[in-house]
Amino acid sequence: MKKSYLRGFFLVIFLGACTAVSLAADGKALYRANCKVCHDKGSPNGTYSPLSLTQDQWTRFFTEKLAPSHETAVQPDTGKKLMDSVSPKDMKAIQKFCVDHAADSEQPATCG
Repeated sequence: MKKSYLRGFFLVIFLGACTAVSLAADGKALYRANCKVCHDKGSPNGTYSPLSLTQDQWTRFFTEKLAPSHETAVQPDTGKKLMDSVSPKDMKAIQKFCVDHAADSEQPATCG
């Protein structure tokens, strides 16, 4: 009985870790597909990567500034409005990626 209980416990831990890794990977892929396309090096829209801001700055950006500053932004490949085509769940994944890899995080990163 103890062995099966321990196996179940480790399976839950493993699946939780896989989900966390998957969410981080999704956030990075979503950032590349929806943000980097307009904010890459030399862009007239400004060059941004997670490393560009601190964790507090990214949090403030996503809660206060994203919607007003991107209300007319369109995705280059589809021509659709960005704010209409990125789901709230996907936006949360992008935010988590930016905050987790901000300039003052334990793992700062660009989105290269």
